[in-house]
Amino acid sequence: EKMTSSRLIGPVAIDPNEQALFDAPLMALAQKSGGDLRKLLSAFFSFLDRKTDFYFVPHPDDPPESIKMGFREGDAEKLLLASYRQYPLRRMPKGVSNGKSGSAVAAPVAKKKTEPKKAKESTVEKNEDKGSNAATPAATVAVEKQTKEADIKTKSNNNNSAENKIRLTEEGKQIPVGNGGCSTKRKVTYHWTQTIDEATIVLPVPESTRGRDLSVDICTSSVSIIWKQSKEVILEGDLAAKVRKDESTWSLEGGALVITLDKLQKTWWKNVIVGDEVIDTSLIDSKRKVSEYDDATQGAIRKIIFDQQQQQLGLPSSDEILGVKPQIPPLPKGVEYIDADTFKQSKVSK
Repeated sequence: EKMTSSRLIGPVAIDPNEQALFDAPLMALAQKSGGDLRKLLSAFFSFLDRKTDFYFVPHPDDPPESIKMGFREGDAEKLLLASYRQYPLRRMPKGVSNGKSGSAVAAPVAKKKTEPKKAKESTVEKNEDKGSNAATPAATVAVEKQTKEADIKTKSNNNNSAENKIRLTEEGKQIPVGNGGCSTKRKVTYHWTQTIDEATIVLPVPESTRGRDLSVDICTSSVSIIWKQSKEVILEGDLAAKVRKDESTWSLEGGALVITLDKLQKTWWKNVIVGDEVIDTSLIDSKRKVSEYDDATQGAIRKIIFDQQQQQLGLPSSDEILGVKPQIPPLPKGVEYIDADTFKQSKVSK
């Protein structure tokens, strides 16, 4: 019997005590995989396929209120992506990624977490020596200011590095990266990517930013992001094309504001905000994975691929294996089919 998943497609936070219960079996599975995360992930998704309704898609004719199993098409992928984006990417120190040090990975993380605390303690001790009664609040403000300045400086360095990597065509258009580009015209440099269905904007923000600090307004034809406290505009402008407002989302992920826009029409955009730098859309990788199509189209594509392979090997096609006769479409009046032999003879006689 398959377990039924929750209908919610957003990520869920796990209590630390509950996380410890998950860690034990997951660690055992990680060790069982011999360090190959592909095996671990393959086993996990195989479990979801065999034991849950993660890969089930409700029948299109079923009313939404009666659906108790499965996910609407695309919702399972959204849940997967939202879960992945819960945790920020961590840049490894130089030399660690090529195996020079086995313990250096954890050190930078610990250092990053403890440094603000040390700064706070140091400031408090200094103020106490002077006899100040307001030492702790002053230290806290100082630490918060230092942290925010460090965050902004880090983002600025990252943006400068990104700007240096922008490549242009002879016409001065950006060569697409992730089918999108980078805008440096505005106060805050942002990156964007796209598929035929969606466009995603990634804006750097301080690590300490909370959702309540921002006012994000996604309209059908425009977008606006403003700091609530200072009313300072982070990004504002008209979109390259219309989007579905209710299907578009935003989230904070590891020092970045990520805005996902659901395109109303399936077209490739040259830029995401009108007036910003454009990409060369002729260089976009427009190929789609088979899994991105609906079930009927996937079946038709796989049938064509199978038949082509069978033909190359001199083996029967899928229709011949199943004993299905090919359907001959009706011809216009006055036109008729002729067999291959008759066609060859007519060519020879000419």
